[in-house]
Amino acid sequence: MKKKISFLVILIIAGIVTFSCSNEVKSYTVSNTSGFDLKDKAVVLIREGVSKYVTIPEGKVVLVTDKKGKALPSQCDDLDGDGKWDELAFLTDLEAGQKKKVTFKAVDRSELPEFTQKTNIRFGDKKPPLKELHSAIRLKSTDTNISQKAFQMEGPAWENDIIGFRNYFDARNGIDIYGKRVSRMALDSVGLPGKPSYHELAGWGMDILKVGNSLGAGAIGIKIGDILYRIGPSGKGTYRFITEGPVRAMFEFAFTGVKMGERTYNIKQIISIYAGDHFYRSKVTVSGLKGDEKLITGIVDHDVEFDKGKFAGYKYFYTLGPQAFLHEYLGMAVLAQKDIMVGSFSAPDSGDGIIKTHVVSLNIQDNRPVEFAFLAAWELQDAKIKDKNYFVGLIKRSIARLK
Repeated sequence: MKKKISFLVILIIAGIVTFSCSNEVKSYTVSNTSGFDLKDKAVVLIREGVSKYVTIPEGKVVLVTDKKGKALPSQCDDLDGDGKWDELAFLTDLEAGQKKKVTFKAVDRSELPEFTQKTNIRFGDKKPPLKELHSAIRLKSTDTNISQKAFQMEGPAWENDIIGFRNYFDARNGIDIYGKRVSRMALDSVGLPGKPSYHELAGWGMDILKVGNSLGAGAIGIKIGDILYRIGPSGKGTYRFITEGPVRAMFEFAFTGVKMGERTYNIKQIISIYAGDHFYRSKVTVSGLKGDEKLITGIVDHDVEFDKGKFAGYKYFYTLGPQAFLHEYLGMAVLAQKDIMVGSFSAPDSGDGIIKTHVVSLNIQDNRPVEFAFLAAWELQDAKIKDKNYFVGLIKRSIARLK
C-alpha cells in the first residue's frame, strides 16, 4: 500500500516553483522563480491537494485549464494500483519570473481532450502475438542471446519527446540509451522481427551507447567496503507498469533476495521520465542495509573527459565527447542533491564485476528512498551539445527542472 504523503503539493519537475490560491475564482497560481524559461514544465499535485480546489466525485478525473480556458496536457495517475488515482500531473510553459493561474474541473475521463503523447513505455514480448507486458519476471541469465529472444529490445524501454532508454531485463541489469531524431513516440516498433536493427541509424534514431559490463546509463548497484555489486542475480526480479501519458511515464522494478557477499537485500526502483526533459529519474529504496553501504550509479567510461560541478543545491558528474555508437558527440550526467551525492571514482578496467564505469556514490539509509537523475544529450538531436559551455548550461537547466 502506498504511504500517503501529507504535503499539499508535490513538485516532480520545477525550477523553483511556488503556488498560491486565489479566493475569488478558486484558481491555482504557478510561479516560476528560477532564472530559466521552463517549457513543458510538469507540475505534480497529490489528490488531497487538488481536492482543496475542486470537489472530485468518485470515478472522476481532473481537467486543467489556463486563464483563457485552454486545456493543459494532464493525466491522473493511480500509483499503487488500487483503482483510484493518486496524483495529478500537468504541463505548462513558464518564462523566468512568470506567474500563471490554472483552474481544475472534475470530469469523466472521456471528456478530456486527446493530448499529444509525449512519454511512452514499451516492454514487448518477443513471441507472437508480440503483446505489451504490464508485468513480468526478470530473467536470471546474463546472455544477451536469451534476452533478445524473450523480449523486444531485451527489456523495458522508455522515452519522451527528446530521448529514450532501455533496461536489460536480466541479471546484467544495465541501462542503454536510444538517441532520437524525432519528437514522436518511436519505440513501440523498435526491435520487432522484420525491422531494421536498432544499432543502425534510422529516421527515428538508434541505440547509441556501448554498455558492456559497465553500469551504462545510470544502472544501480551497492558498494560495501571496496567491493562493487551490481543488482545482478536475485531471488526474484519483477517489472510493474504504472503509467504513461502526455506528461510522464513510470514503472517499477522490485528485486527480492539480492545476494551481495554475505548479505541479502530487497530493492525497489521506480523509474520515470517526463515530457521535455533530457533525463529520466530514478527513486531507489533498499531494505536490509547495515549502515556501511553506499548506493552506486554511474556512466560508462569511453575514455572521454569526466568532470563535475555544483549548481543550486545539486551536484553533477558528466562526460562529453565522441562516445556514441557512431562516434557522434554524446553528453551524459548524473544529477543529485548535494547532501546525497558523496563523490566519484573509477571502476576497474577489467574483471568479473562492474567495469569501465565512472562510478558515482550516493548516501542511502534503510527503507528510505534516494533519488537521482540521469541525463543524456545526443549530437544528432541537438548539435550544440558539442560545445562544453552549452552542455553544462543544459545540465543547469535540467537541475532547474528537478529542483
